[in-house]
Amino acid sequence: MRNLSLGRSVHLLDVENLVGAPRPATSDVVTMMDHYRRRVPASGMDQYVAAVNHGALVPVGLALAGIQILIRSGRDGADEALCEVIRLDHLDDRFERVIIGSGDGIFTELADWLRRRGVQVVVVSRPDALSHRLRRTAGQVIPLELAA
Repeated sequence: MRNLSLGRSVHLLDVENLVGAPRPATSDVVTMMDHYRRRVPASGMDQYVAAVNHGALVPVGLALAGIQILIRSGRDGADEALCEVIRLDHLDDRFERVIIGSGDGIFTELADWLRRRGVQVVVVSRPDALSHRLRRTAGQVIPLELAA
């Protein structure tokens, strides 16, 4: 049986964390994605899933047209939505590499779980927003510098 995960990657984007604002402007999201795409290797087979709070849906949706967007409000709503995707969508069976676009420590246990399942885990984060625990758990960390 052929392994369908080979060569496939999924990018899980905590947009608010990557931009550094709970309600980012469309232009800020466009700038962040431009930097992200220059720093993070991707292929035409890669999939993207972004998560935001309800107040950021319109500006993020305008900036990320064509990318699946999850909406969850609350203090860690976007994080929780992405964590659910990791397990409920069986990313460990479907992808060779999971790129977590966030520095939040909430992803540490799931990153460890994915690595134990043989999945390559890459974390993309602004250096000042990266949890020490997540940094130690990730197989690779790519800094996302959003200098003006």
